[in-house]
Amino acid sequence: MSIKILASYRQLLKTFRERVPEGDEDVVRRAFQFSYRAHRDQKRLSGEPYIIHPIAVAQTLAELGLDTPTVAAGLLHDVVEDTQFGEDFIKREFGEEIQNLVKAVTKISLVKKDTVQPPAEGSLRTLKEKEAAENIRLMLLATARDVRVILIKLADKLHNMRTLQFQKPEKVERIAGETLNIYAPIAGRLGMFGIKSELEDLAFASLDRTTYKEIVVGLKQSRSEREEFIKKLRKILQQRLADINITARVEGRAKHIYSIYQKMTRDNRDLTRVYDLRGVRIIVDEVRDCYGALGIVHTLWPPIPGRFKDYIAMPKINGYQSLHTTVVGPDGRPLEVQIRTRDMDERAVFGIAAHWLYKTGSTREERRNEKLKWLAHLSRLTQEFHGDTSEFIEDLRHELNPHEVFVFTPKGEILNLPVGATVLDFAFRIHTDIGLRCRGAIVNDRMVPLRTELKSGDRVEILTNAQPNPSPVWLRYVNSPRARQKLRGYFRKQEEEEPDFHEDRPGPEKQHEKQPIKIRRRKSADPKKVPIEVAGATDIPVRYAGCCSPVPGDRIIGFVTRGRGVTVHRADCPHIPSEESERDRLISVRWEGLTETYPVQIEIDAEDRQGLYLDLVGAIARTQTNILKAQADIPRNHRGTMKATFLLEVEHVDQLNDIRETLMAIPGVHEVRRVLGPGVGPEKVSGNGKLDTAAIPANTIPDAAAANGRIARPKKKQKSGPS
Repeated sequence: MSIKILASYRQLLKTFRERVPEGDEDVVRRAFQFSYRAHRDQKRLSGEPYIIHPIAVAQTLAELGLDTPTVAAGLLHDVVEDTQFGEDFIKREFGEEIQNLVKAVTKISLVKKDTVQPPAEGSLRTLKEKEAAENIRLMLLATARDVRVILIKLADKLHNMRTLQFQKPEKVERIAGETLNIYAPIAGRLGMFGIKSELEDLAFASLDRTTYKEIVVGLKQSRSEREEFIKKLRKILQQRLADINITARVEGRAKHIYSIYQKMTRDNRDLTRVYDLRGVRIIVDEVRDCYGALGIVHTLWPPIPGRFKDYIAMPKINGYQSLHTTVVGPDGRPLEVQIRTRDMDERAVFGIAAHWLYKTGSTREERRNEKLKWLAHLSRLTQEFHGDTSEFIEDLRHELNPHEVFVFTPKGEILNLPVGATVLDFAFRIHTDIGLRCRGAIVNDRMVPLRTELKSGDRVEILTNAQPNPSPVWLRYVNSPRARQKLRGYFRKQEEEEPDFHEDRPGPEKQHEKQPIKIRRRKSADPKKVPIEVAGATDIPVRYAGCCSPVPGDRIIGFVTRGRGVTVHRADCPHIPSEESERDRLISVRWEGLTETYPVQIEIDAEDRQGLYLDLVGAIARTQTNILKAQADIPRNHRGTMKATFLLEVEHVDQLNDIRETLMAIPGVHEVRRVLGPGVGPEKVSGNGKLDTAAIPANTIPDAAAANGRIARPKKKQKSGPS
């Protein structure tokens, strides 16, 4: 046994004794010996003995204070995959609990051998992306059964990133990107900021070595000045805190390299103008001392308005708690200050591991912690997912976005949602059925449309219909993966269950009822049954892109694939190829008999002001609607008001409702109405915001069923056979 292996092993045992005092050291010793024998003849790409990797993984797990089975599984996690020993050996030597952990990690690692088939086009890059996505998906599913699986994978990823320089350049870029976009954010959402920061810095160093080195050199040059500044602050703060009997530890808050780079990029600043490099952290004994220390800080230096966050009263979803404030420091420059208890500080570093479930002293049910809610939610989303890998990764990246808003239910409960979440996202967060039946909301005692974006502190009450009545347009209104996934699932189910059009017609006894007409999107390969026209033809096979899941009524575009017909995307899908060489493969497609456009004239009454007309045009443009004609007048004897008229190309009533809601949100707009033509008069708008179609002439817009939130077919000549 080499000196390096022996030293690493001894350090592991030392850390395990200190961090896991109730642990079983004998199990860890036996796990090391077994792993050492199994990996004895293997080496890593760096040339060092392979056993160094399992020891490093177990070392990280021990530093996190995790239990004996987790540390042992860290030592054994590659045995089944890379050696001759199978799961039975692990179970016989170490028991079922450790075997299950190793089995779960092994199943994830073997995905490329067993579960991912090469894509039809034979693209190696596509294959690698599918492998990576399936890897992550399986990891999250395994986590639903035992959270320790994800902790072992994060420790495994951390050591692999520390030795990434020995991989091939193309592999370095792929692994570093995956780490930066997926694994580091997962660590952050679990509150494990120590691991998150190191993963980000390692990935950043691999992806942009030049910029990384420039920041490191710049920090070294200013280190002495920064340390002297923090030393003076520490002396001032400790003296003032002692005066009010608060015992505190004051330390400089080191900002990691990648976060500095993000700030430089976001604010377009160079390193010398990133002032929060000099932040301080105050660690106290009790929660009440946090607020006492905050008072001292604000007494010493004036706070900057809008820069105070109370994450103690309103913790982040990962359980993070602290007070954050920014003040004008003694040198006249911004100074960031964080204040927290010792327990909060430990949780900020170790995250979910600081609240380990399996420590002694209580039952398993009592040990379950609020910090696991997000992880369970993420695992549930993963389990319910049925799209392709690109759609999965996009939803996952959205879910991992750490920026949140906090809103209140009518009963005063706090719910966290991603920044940009709408009323509809809030409804789906409460319950899927509430989301599907949502018809509007009251936000801060004011009626608002479904697309209204929520802000922290909003109080939201959802209004519902008696039955589910979602519209495909809603997919434009939601920004959370859960809501988007539930809507897609609902529409897919409707499409699978709906009979053909002639089967949808009501019998004589039900003619008086409104019968929603739905489009059935068949999955059959028979081109005669596919309700999509490609460049005017209906005999070309099509498939539907999982990245954007187009549904009837969406504006769509086709992409000619090699050997698989035409893939249909939503027109605003970000995954439509944008390279010049691929543009000639884009082709015009449309829902058969559905996406004919109709000229619709609307009138708008509003208070006249500078820039109003541009606001109206911009609002219509945001709904992706073509303007055929526009004019604005200031009526006589009505100074201060303006009447604007627009002739628009509209596909269905949902789109018209979308336009109206967008325009009504503009300050100063009083009324939006549709003009039906000579002898008909203006169209009224019902109280729930839906268009009253009683007076709409035939063939001007899809029939009245569309007003009930459905997509309907415009009238046209009857075809033989199914449409």
